[in-house]
Amino acid sequence: MRAKFGLFRRTVAAGALCLSGLSLATLVPTSAFRPARENASRASASATPASPLSGVNVLGWGFDDPWAITSSGTHLWVANRGKSITELSASTGALVEVIRGSRYGFDGSLGITSDGAHVWVANPNGQSVTELSASTGALVKVIRGSRYGLDDPWALTMDGTHLWVTNVSSVTELSASTGALVKLIRGSKYEFNDPNAITADGTHIWVRNESSVTELSASTGALVKVINGSSYGFNGSLGAQGISSGGTHIWVTNEFSNSVTELSASTGALVKVIKGPRYGFDDPSSVTSDGADIWVANTAGYSVTELSSSTGALVKVINGSRYGFNGSLGITSDDTHIWVANSAGNSVTELSASTGALAKVINGSGYEFKDPDAVTSGGRHIWVANSSGNSVSELSASTGALVKVIRGSGYGFDGPSAIVSDGAHIWVANTNGYSVSELSGSTGALVKVVNGLSDGFNYPDAVTATGGDIWVANEDNSVTELSASTGTLVSFISDPSYGFDGPDAVTSGGTHIWVANSSDNSVTELSAATGALGKVINGSSYGFDDPSGITSGGTHIWVANEGGNSVTELSASTGALVKVIRGSSYGFDDPDAVTSDGTHIWVVNDGNSVTELSASTGALVKIVSGSSYGFDDPSGITSSGTRIWVANTDGQSVTEFPAS
Repeated sequence: MRAKFGLFRRTVAAGALCLSGLSLATLVPTSAFRPARENASRASASATPASPLSGVNVLGWGFDDPWAITSSGTHLWVANRGKSITELSASTGALVEVIRGSRYGFDGSLGITSDGAHVWVANPNGQSVTELSASTGALVKVIRGSRYGLDDPWALTMDGTHLWVTNVSSVTELSASTGALVKLIRGSKYEFNDPNAITADGTHIWVRNESSVTELSASTGALVKVINGSSYGFNGSLGAQGISSGGTHIWVTNEFSNSVTELSASTGALVKVIKGPRYGFDDPSSVTSDGADIWVANTAGYSVTELSSSTGALVKVINGSRYGFNGSLGITSDDTHIWVANSAGNSVTELSASTGALAKVINGSGYEFKDPDAVTSGGRHIWVANSSGNSVSELSASTGALVKVIRGSGYGFDGPSAIVSDGAHIWVANTNGYSVSELSGSTGALVKVVNGLSDGFNYPDAVTATGGDIWVANEDNSVTELSASTGTLVSFISDPSYGFDGPDAVTSGGTHIWVANSSDNSVTELSAATGALGKVINGSSYGFDDPSGITSGGTHIWVANEGGNSVTELSASTGALVKVIRGSSYGFDDPDAVTSDGTHIWVVNDGNSVTELSASTGALVKIVSGSSYGFDDPSGITSSGTRIWVANTDGQSVTEFPAS
């Protein structure tokens, strides 16, 4: 088991940090993803798109708890614990692509390394190692299986011909050319004890244990020596990049004693333990060398310490809010630049290796999507509710450009999870805030925050508009009706006869309101004019199974059944069953949101796809999927007439593509 105290300490420290750096605004078109790698610089860090939209566009991107970083020469590769790898251009820092998907096997990735031709990622939660092509980013293979001995693989390094991976109490040696197992090194004599970092110097492999360093022969894997004792100052390390070779010396970070140990690479003898307030060491978790200097990332210190590799003398301590250091856990060099992965800040800081000067802070797009859960179209604008960011991003519907990010305590955003437009206003349901925020549809300005249990709000998680009213579904099994013109309470409906039970979605179908009840597999029909109960629709023939999304498509109502991988079509005039649409050909994979553009029905699948159906017949039109769409846990969908917009909760992005 990994050292839980250290991990807890790091989590607390990182969680308390706050990024203050530069902001980038990026619209990444389809060409930003594979295979057009020669266009790496297309993800401009400053240009805001102004041309009309065409093709498929993925708006926004961001790091997701980046823990480690490596260079393959022309590209930087960032391992995100959020099951993805972010690839950047080493020359410009521009986004090349975000690599994600279940087939890659990324799962809690903490370690990453490259030999120039390949990139290798350690997946501790998946008990595997992923190999990528460094030239294309394509998957080469996922290495897993008991014979490899991969057991919570934490860190890895390359020596040119072999890949070395640390496990809980062993080291796995693989062929770099084939990925084949060379040997599994284990046994008490090696004294592997939660080896959390590893490095190679050409002739030897150095493994960082909790309170010791194990030296192996790079040619045979044989034990050379175990280096331990209080004089070495080894004292705790969880960083997957907590040991590095710097020419003739080995450098080891000691997180719990705020020091760095320098060893002779030729003998393993102690050179010195470097410590003291002037070095600025504060939870030093990772270290790298650019040849002339040693660079140490201080996780809790919001800083990087630069040392001379020849003497260990202090060169400088680099800190300050403009550098964006925030829970820095990974660091690497490409000789001309130093790159720091900021886990808590979801950013990467680039420094000049010759001067230590700030080059840039890369923190994703200016759209500031943060768990975007819902999206709606309001004429000339698209509005995105960011549930974790407590904000709303407003985009141009014609260009996809960012108009503004709306945030601040005055707006009352608190876990905003649903959003709708009535034409003149935007209404945002704040699940955690027991409130609804009303914005101007033309300016985004705050009109009012409607809150309080007096309005019946109790974890509001769905909202729709019809005529002159706004209808809000509350998780506590009720529906609140507001006046769209004044925001005042019209009615609060909670009578058990309505059958509300875990209402997850609500839509308007002209003269009726339809509520999907996920907990008891039913749909409630209300009169839009009076709020009176029409009927509660249930029964096995309807195929309701965790109904999580609902929309009106003219003469029909469409219900997405997340648990049943199906869609139920009802008559909007009678509520009668038209059909239950299911089967592997439709590609339904935990469908949890649905919308209509009039002629087509669009169903969002958690499995990173969208299913398009004919609104007139329910027949399959197509399944929209593939890496170019950037779907990543899509959870919200809307239509702006000619284009479809999808909110990707885990991808911190919005995908937009033509409706026809």
